[in-house]
Amino acid sequence: MKLEKMMNDAQELSQRFHEVVGPWERSLLVTHLAAVVGRLADDVMIIEGKLAMPLENAHLARNIADALIQLIRLSKSYQIDLERAWGELLEEARSGLSNEALVTMMRDTIRQNQTGDTEYDK
Repeated sequence: MKLEKMMNDAQELSQRFHEVVGPWERSLLVTHLAAVVGRLADDVMIIEGKLAMPLENAHLARNIADALIQLIRLSKSYQIDLERAWGELLEEARSGLSNEALVTMMRDTIRQNQTGDTEYDK
């Protein structure tokens, strides 16, 4: 599905939502997004066997889609061009991953974190 269609669908749903319950302030959009991300975390923990709940309680795909729609709604609220922001993010990430010094530092940090060799232990 194209991003433009997703954004249009989100806008259409938001307009209908506003008709039914009234508009949400930006702070409510962020609060709802945080709640959805919390459900996502629970879903992953259930699926990975770290939360003692039946697998049928996990709705990972639905909650990812819900988070995405909330992010789209929030971006529309702040007039953010998501396609441009996406392109800039990819460019920055690619640039960083082609910087050998940065990649080495990232690998070293991850290794230290995995082995528990941190300043917190001292």
